[in-house]
Amino acid sequence: MMNADIPPKERPEWIEMAQGQHAMKKYVLQLQIDRVSKKMETNEMTIEEGVDYLYEYFSKYPKGFRSDLEEVFKSW
Repeated sequence: MMNADIPPKERPEWIEMAQGQHAMKKYVLQLQIDRVSKKMETNEMTIEEGVDYLYEYFSKYPKGFRSDLEEVFKSW
């Protein structure tokens, strides 16, 4: 399911975020990203699962996290 409120899941920035390459301003977001990147490092989660998890998470609260998404993705 595509959600126009957040960037398309195909964008490579999702992988970068899942790997912890982008610092989030909102603490609650940073916690999610830390959790995902740690699970990926220990092979508890694949990159695809990490991206899916973050995409779903952002889909629930697109308005609240828009500034963080714009910081990473610029536009979509």
